[in-house]
Amino acid sequence: MYQESLDYRHHIHLLGVSYVSNFLDRAGFTILEVNTDQNHHYQILAKINDKSFLIAIRNAHHPKLGTLDACAMEKLLRESAKLNALPHFAGLTVVPVDRNDSEQDGSSEDQMFKVLFSGICAIRK
Repeated sequence: MYQESLDYRHHIHLLGVSYVSNFLDRAGFTILEVNTDQNHHYQILAKINDKSFLIAIRNAHHPKLGTLDACAMEKLLRESAKLNALPHFAGLTVVPVDRNDSEQDGSSEDQMFKVLFSGICAIRK
């Protein structure tokens, strides 16, 4: 297994944020704010039908699914209450496309990826 650089992880994170943002836009949401900091407790503030949604996005490499740790979840719940928004989470799986044997020990930012996304789920206390 290879050691991921911070730039590479940020690149993968941006891919997930962009994917979910585009999904929400196609679904009719208005995107109010996008936060691309992968360590922040949420990435997207969106609105539809007079309801606000605060969405945390996490990515992981196949076969894993992105997860939200307990600390980030608590921050997301508190921030959602302040903003009168519904807290949600999107966990994505990122799969390199057309990876050949010479790329098994590393990846580059110009590599193509497929995003596996099964939706956004509500977070409850």
